[in-house]
Amino acid sequence: MYLVRPVDFADLPKLERLAQQAGIGITNFPANRERLNDKIAASRRSFQTDVVQPGDESYLFVLVDTTSDEVVGCCGIDAMVGVDTPFYSYRIDEVVHASPQLQIHNRIPALFLCHDYSGTSRLIALVVDKAHQNHLAMSLLSRARLLFIARYPERFTKRLFVELRGESDKQGYSPFWDALGQHFFTMDFKKADYLSGVSNKNFIAELMPRYPIYVPTLPDAAQDCIGVIHEESSKSADILLEEGFEFRGYVDIFDAGPSIEANTKDLRTVSQQQAGKALSLTGVPQGPMHLIATGHLSHFFATAAPAEPEVAGLAIDATVQTTLGISSGSRIQWVAL
Repeated sequence: MYLVRPVDFADLPKLERLAQQAGIGITNFPANRERLNDKIAASRRSFQTDVVQPGDESYLFVLVDTTSDEVVGCCGIDAMVGVDTPFYSYRIDEVVHASPQLQIHNRIPALFLCHDYSGTSRLIALVVDKAHQNHLAMSLLSRARLLFIARYPERFTKRLFVELRGESDKQGYSPFWDALGQHFFTMDFKKADYLSGVSNKNFIAELMPRYPIYVPTLPDAAQDCIGVIHEESSKSADILLEEGFEFRGYVDIFDAGPSIEANTKDLRTVSQQQAGKALSLTGVPQGPMHLIATGHLSHFFATAAPAEPEVAGLAIDATVQTTLGISSGSRIQWVAL
């Protein structure tokens, strides 16, 4: 069985291992002990803060394999990006070049540097140990944070977005970065990706070109990876697309990976989640798999298990109740997986 809970300082060594395993391209989860420790501290502060409206809070959760009590994954939520410095993306749009005299009318795709996502909540850093990258574990981890958002809507914006990792290889080569970014930063993709995760992002605004980038002027390899999801992120992307996230023309400025977004209230887990009492279930569970959550803020816990919906609540067996630290009659939140 798996359990999702808020991160703690004791999880730091496990997070380091996950960050190293994740490799290049996940800038919000760098393989840097000091930065990861800062993220844990920021998460603990955020869970303990009274919030009326979203600000610079950041919440980090871990996935635990209860059979071994090992941390095997993590994910997070930024309540609002761009609080201190703008959050930059490329918006894909078209520029019209026309000549009535020559009867030519061309619509040319171009990349416009923007910070349209500044002030928006973001899902971050879904990383799962390779031995546990099954659909149940990844779906539980990804969707548990949506149940948290549904429970505390005042802590997040009405729109959510996710940056998906773009094309790069294990050696740190990115066709898009090689064709564009490195000419302005004079560093390779691996270093730029690392600096973006561990330092102030003002350098992005200082060095990125301000004018539109005409896509046809880029090499074919760079054009071909614009909006393409890294193969290692395809499973997590599928879960989010099933939830209702959509691509609306924004890509990352480093690797051109797509950003997907949605209105929070329209997401499947948010719109279909229910709340009620935990009921005792005798015998072998026959119901479908459910995502089940309980607890307040820093004591938030979530798991996935077979359960049987009833008029008075959700019937779950004793093992699930013990895993969540609850008893019959406790308040829970659930949604079918």
